[in-house]
Amino acid sequence: MNAAYDRRLFTTAAVLALALTACGGGEAEQVSEGQVLFEAHCVDCHGERALGDGPMAERLPIAPPSLLEHLGHHPIKQLIQLIRSGVPPAMPPAALTDDQVRLVIDYAWTLVPDSIVAGLRDMQRQAEMGMPMDKMQMEGMPMQPDSAGDMSGMDHSEHMMAPDTSGH
Repeated sequence: MNAAYDRRLFTTAAVLALALTACGGGEAEQVSEGQVLFEAHCVDCHGERALGDGPMAERLPIAPPSLLEHLGHHPIKQLIQLIRSGVPPAMPPAALTDDQVRLVIDYAWTLVPDSIVAGLRDMQRQAEMGMPMDKMQMEGMPMQPDSAGDMSGMDHSEHMMAPDTSGH
């Protein structure tokens, strides 16, 4: 948003990291700046594990997607653009710099189950080379029929599911 907000956010990250270290927290327990940014800007809708199940998800006009699936489907520049520009109608533009969005993306990668990291990284490499989605292969995980096709020109709202308001 502004320089004062960025300083507060950085200070919060630093204080959390120092507190964890002072309490005997090891390297694995330290809070990264990417995690702080994710928690401040993404967790309400996308959830703590980035699965689209945050506390605000049910109240949105369109359910947020699992961010983990998007990591492999888009080149990094496209991910940054999507996050910074927002995805109407539910996701507003993020008031973050490109570098801050990269930190959020790096943090999101830490949430991906180890069993599929290599496959998603391979898909992202294919996306970076401009390969259409219907030609991408992720070892060990077949593409779902509704996710095939080149998504580069989409605003992604057509891939988000409407929230279940039936109470089930």
